[in-house]
Amino acid sequence: MKVFLSPLLLTTVFAVSLAAAAVETTEPEPCTVRAWVRAEDLSPDHISRGELRIKVLRPECADQISSVALRLQLDEFGEYKFLKKGAVVPDIYDYWAESLSSDPQLWDIKAEARRGWTTEAILENNPDLSQPTVMPFTVAVPAVSYPPVLARPQVLGLSPRSRHSSSDLGYRYIAVVTFVDGRTEDVSAGHTTFIPSSQVNSPQTPFTWNGTFVDARYKCRGDSPQWKKYNEDFEKCLPEAQRSSFVAEITLEEGNVVQRGKPLRGRVTVHSVKEGLTAMSDISISIRTRTNDHWALAHATAGGDAQFFNTTPGHCSSNGANPKMLNTEEASSFLVKGYSSSQTMRCTSSSVLTRPISRAHPHFDFEINIPHDTLVDFTSYYGASKNLIHISLNVVYSPNVAKCISPYSRKWAGGEDVSSDDAARAEDGMWDMYTLIGEPAILAWERQMTLDATVPITVVDRAAPAFSFAHYLTPGVPAPVLRSGMQLNMPDSFPAAAPVITVEDLAGTSARLLDHVTINSGNRNAINITEMFKNYPSKDYRGGPFAGVLWRKKMIAEERGILPQGTEVEEEGDSQKPFSPVP
Repeated sequence: MKVFLSPLLLTTVFAVSLAAAAVETTEPEPCTVRAWVRAEDLSPDHISRGELRIKVLRPECADQISSVALRLQLDEFGEYKFLKKGAVVPDIYDYWAESLSSDPQLWDIKAEARRGWTTEAILENNPDLSQPTVMPFTVAVPAVSYPPVLARPQVLGLSPRSRHSSSDLGYRYIAVVTFVDGRTEDVSAGHTTFIPSSQVNSPQTPFTWNGTFVDARYKCRGDSPQWKKYNEDFEKCLPEAQRSSFVAEITLEEGNVVQRGKPLRGRVTVHSVKEGLTAMSDISISIRTRTNDHWALAHATAGGDAQFFNTTPGHCSSNGANPKMLNTEEASSFLVKGYSSSQTMRCTSSSVLTRPISRAHPHFDFEINIPHDTLVDFTSYYGASKNLIHISLNVVYSPNVAKCISPYSRKWAGGEDVSSDDAARAEDGMWDMYTLIGEPAILAWERQMTLDATVPITVVDRAAPAFSFAHYLTPGVPAPVLRSGMQLNMPDSFPAAAPVITVEDLAGTSARLLDHVTINSGNRNAINITEMFKNYPSKDYRGGPFAGVLWRKKMIAEERGILPQGTEVEEEGDSQKPFSPVP
């Protein structure tokens, strides 16, 4: 028997179906929150104060949270890419697009993360979040020196052909929010840093060091065919055996251990130990911080890649910005009234001292300041930082050598007519756009090569403490403890740090280090750096605000009367406190 439905009934059924579908798709979205932490920097044998701010994004969610906890964790990351033993990458002109550069048979790769410790405490149960709420806490740190944090991560090696290493670490605050429906959400609330305590007593006796100037960049210019051709031409026109040799004698007045923010004084004398086709011209002195991914280097050495250290870009380059230590003092300097951004840049950048030098005047007496944000010397699980005095000696060669190196350049015209005495060179300097006012002209900057020498120094945060602190890599060292409220007493005991290492799956590491995401750039492929680092394993290590800057902002606001004095809660009872600026 056939059943026929009237048009009216069909319309009604269709309308009911649409209504039911509408009901199914209009279910309320789950409640979410935002979180911020402001807190003092961490340091050994110290209690750091802090506050967590929680805010719900919709009013109806104000009573939907059953508890708020805060977690602090130390995360570290390391990865490497080196040539397998016996592997040879063929010389090709455009190796960016060459498939062999990403051949897994050529490269050994690995990436892993290390969680040093985790500490967590419930700050509030059943909070009333009708307004943004601030919850105080403290972090008690045992007598252990944990590693400092780089202001910006460093990644060495970006081209598909390059050997590569990377290391990073971060101290992350995470709000752990439990909702009344049983759901738990981890919300990034910010990051902090650690100011380690140095263990070296600062000697006050002079320190003397002798070092040979070498052309480090000439030996480290990379393995591309273009650089190889340039190196071959340079060696043909100015053989290394025919160049002059120079030695630096450095004396530091108060030793080679210096505190951050203090001046370093000394004298450098340049001695010519072999006469050749190059002559000294001018000298520059700066403080450099060299980072070293020693974990990657150890694996590469064990794997048979003896050239890994010498060809990693960070080792070969003496130029560029120094890595800086993340700390509240420097990061919050812009908050102080009248402190311009240009002043901030000048204060956080290591100065470079330069002056002409000659056989008649081979001395250079210098005084150079150690910036407040200089990385202290420290070795972490994956990387290390070491400070040194970097001395650059510019030497000049003849116009004939310059013409040999670049035979089609016209800038050598007139290069033979260089004044020899200082008075004439001072006059020449007034007509040279690269010479400082009042200084003699530097001989033919186009005909220069740079030689480098380094002097080891140790940068410490402050004078050595009355007793030494354990290094965080010592087995069985205690870990920090996060507690609710303003508990300013040290706990009776600390838990032992229990590091956990997680190795990234090979597919993920290959996608990042071998199968680069590329974009079309004219007739060649270029690495899309943004895509490469968008999902980098350590990208969240500096997630959210820097807690130290927000804490410093609070202190300044209290000093200026914008916030009431002592806005943190000092008792251990009900710690909930809404944000309440002074009217």
